[in-house]
Amino acid sequence: MNKEYNDNKEYNEALSGLRFSAEAKAGMVQNLLDAAGQPVKRRARRPLPRLAVAGIAAALVLSIGAGATVVYNKLASESFAGVFGTAHTEIVDKIGRPIGASATDNGVTVTADAIIGDKYSYAVVYTITRDDGTAFDLEGNEFGYLPLYFEESDTSIGHLGGMHGGSYFIDETPGDNAIQFVEMRTADAPLKETTAKAKMENLRFNDGDDDYLLVEGTWKLKFDFAFEDASLDLAAGQTLALNGMDVVINEITLSPIGLQVNYTVGSEIEWSNAPSGREDPRDAAQSRRYFEDLQILLTKTDGTVIDMSQSGGGIRPKNGKTECQKGGLFDEILSMDEVASLTVGGVDIPL
Repeated sequence: MNKEYNDNKEYNEALSGLRFSAEAKAGMVQNLLDAAGQPVKRRARRPLPRLAVAGIAAALVLSIGAGATVVYNKLASESFAGVFGTAHTEIVDKIGRPIGASATDNGVTVTADAIIGDKYSYAVVYTITRDDGTAFDLEGNEFGYLPLYFEESDTSIGHLGGMHGGSYFIDETPGDNAIQFVEMRTADAPLKETTAKAKMENLRFNDGDDDYLLVEGTWKLKFDFAFEDASLDLAAGQTLALNGMDVVINEITLSPIGLQVNYTVGSEIEWSNAPSGREDPRDAAQSRRYFEDLQILLTKTDGTVIDMSQSGGGIRPKNGKTECQKGGLFDEILSMDEVASLTVGGVDIPL
């Protein structure tokens, strides 16, 4: 993975090296690291099934503006079915929240369907609907992702530090007049409950050969950035060796949707003076040495291994040492009863 730099002043003050996860890569390519002798669940997302959730959703009544009332009929588990699948819907509905906020421009409505999150990570699902009922009629790639992007897409939650993650488009019900936009982010510090302000502008098509404006418009939404944090803080303080350097694990946070490992390396990383947006080969080697080479494996009770080694995170030199954060969202919802073990850098972590 390549190290990218962020010119934002607040980011630079909080984190001097940002690692982007596989989800942030345009192709969502599969990771190649396998745990020896064990079936491995790769971090790249699988082709997304066309799923529907049976049952009647409880109505969520939202007040929008003076005297206006909107009834939103989706459960969080329905909204996230195309993202995490339909297993453990009770967990999604417990910690996730339906939203229902929407904005319309140029005959297209963008609706924030639901949010889910934990101490460090969150995911939001939006539905993009053509109001005249016509279909988008787009075909996904081998992973189910549509060749679309917004010229501008930003969700402000007042976080002053660094974040990594990605976003993508899917079509849960091909042939209808709606597609879904999924945004996933992981922060370098605990998230706080606030009001989220989302802005999306000009939906474009790009399949590698053609790039053109599909829908012109600007969509601005506000909604509560709130969910139930079901994170568990696991025992920390373990020491290990990483490429001949001493490492201390400072914090490990595990939830049904993701994992975060914060650790300190006993020597200070030395970055080059390469211009922002470029990576010197020496920086790539340093990044591998301090960050990418730290193996993180979560083993499920069925023997499947979720390899989080290529997750994104942050690297910051400080006072002769290097502080790192590494983690992100799973591809599925996990019950804590499904987690058999967690290994960080070859060290078993008690659950």
